[in-house]
Amino acid sequence: MNKLDDIFLSRWLNNELSGDELNKFKSSEHYNSYVNIIKGTDKLQAPSYNLNEAFSNIKEKRNTTTIIHPSTPSKNRWQWGVAASVILFIGFFAYFNLFNTTEFSSDYGKQLAFELPDGSKVLLNSKSTITFNTKNWDTNRTLELNGEAFFDVEKGNTFTVKTSQGNVSVLGTEFNVNARTDFFKVSCYEGKVKVSDNSDASTHILTPSIGYQNIKNNTPITLNFDSTHPEWIDNQSVFKSTPIKFVFNALEKQYELQFEYDSFDDSILFTGSFPNNNKEIALKTVLKSVNLKYTTQGNSIILED
Repeated sequence: MNKLDDIFLSRWLNNELSGDELNKFKSSEHYNSYVNIIKGTDKLQAPSYNLNEAFSNIKEKRNTTTIIHPSTPSKNRWQWGVAASVILFIGFFAYFNLFNTTEFSSDYGKQLAFELPDGSKVLLNSKSTITFNTKNWDTNRTLELNGEAFFDVEKGNTFTVKTSQGNVSVLGTEFNVNARTDFFKVSCYEGKVKVSDNSDASTHILTPSIGYQNIKNNTPITLNFDSTHPEWIDNQSVFKSTPIKFVFNALEKQYELQFEYDSFDDSILFTGSFPNNNKEIALKTVLKSVNLKYTTQGNSIILED
């Protein structure tokens, strides 16, 4: 056996040689050399291998590898580099301006109290949301409100509340804003409040115990009151010369209801209040005041003709 092929060696390593083949192999000049090789490899120890770490390294290398085609002129490569830098800058700008937005939301029948970055205090009424950017708050104290909230503002820079119905600007004061679809009401309890109404581009200055209300298809009115804070903080919703449609909306947001009706005139004005912590009394208080009968099916309130 002067020449050993790979198959023969493989069979020997796997102990597959016949007795006659094994004897011939042991008597060959190659046997001792292969035995010494096997003894040496048995002393070798393979290094430890972390599969997860290796996979992470591969992904990192792939993500940081830049492919430059030989035919691409250096000027084009420079332009691509500038474009990449611009994209990276835009990405950082979007992150620091968009992802620094804070949002607070209240659920049906719930109030939510929190503080703004400057220490101003906010109390959200039910089903209301406030969003603001924390990054530029020191130089631009502006927030967006959808719903109703009471503000106790720290003295400092101008404080602005933006809504879909209009904006409210103040300086160290207490005020309440209720801004929902087609409904806008602002009440001042301390200091001075500037109201900018989007519907007619009008501006109104409110002082303590003065309010402003503008409801779609109704003439804007000035309100006078003697309370020191909004009644809803004490679990009472109060309305003055308000189309009953918006009273229904307030009931829906307070008690997670849905009013259903066909021929009822929901533009009639309602002056009164209902409790925010007793659904049955609230419904009877509002609906009996306008001589309405109703049935209840789950969360639906069906008005009878």
